[in-house]
Amino acid sequence: MNVKLLERVTELTKGMEVFEYVDPDLQFRLNDKIQQIESGITELNSFVRGYRFNSIHDEIVYFKEIKPKLVKEYVFLSSLKSFYEKHQDLEIMQSKPFKKEVQRLLYFIRDEQEFYGYIKKKHSHNDERYFTRLTHSGAARTVYSLNADLESSCSHGLLLAKITAYEKLVGFYTKQLNMLKAPLLPEKQKHSMPLEWKANKVDAVELVYALYYSGAVDTDRCTVHELAKQFGELFQIQITEQLYREYIDIKRRKLEPARFLVKLLQHFRNKVEEEYT
Repeated sequence: MNVKLLERVTELTKGMEVFEYVDPDLQFRLNDKIQQIESGITELNSFVRGYRFNSIHDEIVYFKEIKPKLVKEYVFLSSLKSFYEKHQDLEIMQSKPFKKEVQRLLYFIRDEQEFYGYIKKKHSHNDERYFTRLTHSGAARTVYSLNADLESSCSHGLLLAKITAYEKLVGFYTKQLNMLKAPLLPEKQKHSMPLEWKANKVDAVELVYALYYSGAVDTDRCTVHELAKQFGELFQIQITEQLYREYIDIKRRKLEPARFLVKLLQHFRNKVEEEYT
């Protein structure tokens, strides 16, 4: 049965890679994914509440390895949503918010050092107490299991999910900090004569957002930040650092927000008319 439950968890966490880059424009997707995973957790709890595992081992595997995978992503996405709501677009172009988050998360992990060591060292001697149903585990109630359902929860499952989610968040914010510290360096040149972007940077940002929101690229597999990164690598231009700032300026244009796109359209039409007249 654990195999089927793991398959369900894998299905529910599919597409998480889209949230691996800082992108405030993903907030609507975040809400949808959070609701989806929340429903999945409710579904698992409802099933397990009336299920009798074949063995203590199977029960431990579910509460230690399967369910925390799903709860981890829920904690990760919920934390990310709170971060975007707390900080404005311009703030996340600075390192301070990310440093504060990393410090906060590491403080939590250090505060749970004993259990963190238990997990990292792959100990199992307390598994029957930590990762079996509260009804018969004999574990003392903690802040993580105080109001938990006795049949569908264990004493340390939520703590395990939080720690692993916070580890993921630390990596997430650290990656953004590194990107802010160092300018984007193009990967090894694939062409002897690299392409060069001759228009303004804001024009490149306008085009990237237009491509992203038009559905011309597979947005299920990338964020607007990742698209801008690949665009920059192709045309030898750095636009990721000021991506959101430029987009804010574009949205504030009074007469025509899509100036560059209108210009492209005019040039294209003129060329077509010229060749066919």
